[in-house]
Amino acid sequence: MKLSLFIASFHLGLLISCIAADSNDVVDAIEDQKQQKNWCVVIGSASPAKLQSFVDTACFDRLDCKPIRYGGSCFSPNTLQNHASYVLNLFYRASGICTSGLGTITPNDPCKLLLFNS
Repeated sequence: MKLSLFIASFHLGLLISCIAADSNDVVDAIEDQKQQKNWCVVIGSASPAKLQSFVDTACFDRLDCKPIRYGGSCFSPNTLQNHASYVLNLFYRASGICTSGLGTITPNDPCKLLLFNS
């Protein structure tokens, strides 16, 4: 009887471990999917000086900002707000952080939708 109870407990423990592992995988997949459908874009109250500093630092340090350079796929419209939105989103993709005070999460792709027309 004790051996049967031990075996049943062992199997139950394995089952719970497997379910927990699978549910963690599902949660991770959902989080990945959510991030792919959201973008970090400039908030209207962000100061131009802070935006320019962020763009300069991020593009110089580690991000590929070729798409917002002249001739790039996200160059137009050529505004600080649009370029900063693109860079904020690159940073968000790389780090998972939408920089507080500069950006906010949105379902609108900053490269596809022209949020700040000049």
